[in-house]
Amino acid sequence: MKLTRTIVFTLAVVVMMICGYSFLLGNEVFKGEFANDAVAWYFLAKGVFCSTVMCLLMTLLEKLCEK
Repeated sequence: MKLTRTIVFTLAVVVMMICGYSFLLGNEVFKGEFANDAVAWYFLAKGVFCSTVMCLLMTLLEKLCEK
């Protein structure tokens, strides 16, 4: 279960990094501007949501398997 926990939390960080990069790319931050694109905000929210859910479900799975 320890290996699974490590893999899930690593994947959660990778998902958050990909969605954060998409947010920055969509808002043209790398060009020195800020475009405030709605789709970019969607990717940021999706990354936060998915990363949080992955971590919470792994914690819940660990608690259920203990009993």
